[in-house]
This record gives sequence, structure tokens and C-alpha cells, in this order.
Amino acid sequence: MTKFGKILVGNLACDTEESSIRELFEQTEGTIVSVDLAVDKKNGKGRGYALVEMSTQTETSQAIQNLNGAEINGRRVNMSLSEEGPKPKKRLFLFSF
Repeated sequence: MTKFGKILVGNLACDTEESSIRELFEQTEGTIVSVDLAVDKKNGKGRGYALVEMSTQTETSQAIQNLNGAEINGRRVNMSLSEEGPKPKKRLFLFSF
């Protein structure tokens, strides 16, 4: 992952394909480095979001500004800068006395 993060694209329909996301991002200036579409491992359907990485921080900011609210498969998508790094796992400790 780049030091400036990836774009979180939310509110995607379950049947959205990577090609649709790439097509939208090709409308803006910049180079798409990667598109990671979240897919449910059990049923193979989309989970409603994707992560898109652009080649520079400027391109990332411009893509969010220009494409936030755009439509993919009839749904308005929302975009924001994703958080850096993996989230820590929650641990549950059970104690008996």
C-alpha cells in the first residue's frame, strides 16, 4: 500500500465487477495502480465496497473529489480515503473465578 492510502469506494451493488470500477476511475486524470473488490468467500458476491489505489497522492485526492457521488450500476457510490494499515484484532478474554 502506498504511504497516502487507498480510496474506499462504498455503496456498491453486490453484482458490481472490477471492470465497472476501473471504467469509472478512467474518467479522471491519473493511473490506477490496483482495484481490490471485496468479495464474500462463502457466496462469491460482492460485499459492497472496493479499495482503489492511484499512483500519486494528488491523483488520489482528485479522484475522490471528482468521482464521489458518481453512479455505478445505478447506485451512487461514496468515496473516502481509507485508513492506513490493518486494524488490530479484537480479543475477548474470559476469566472464571
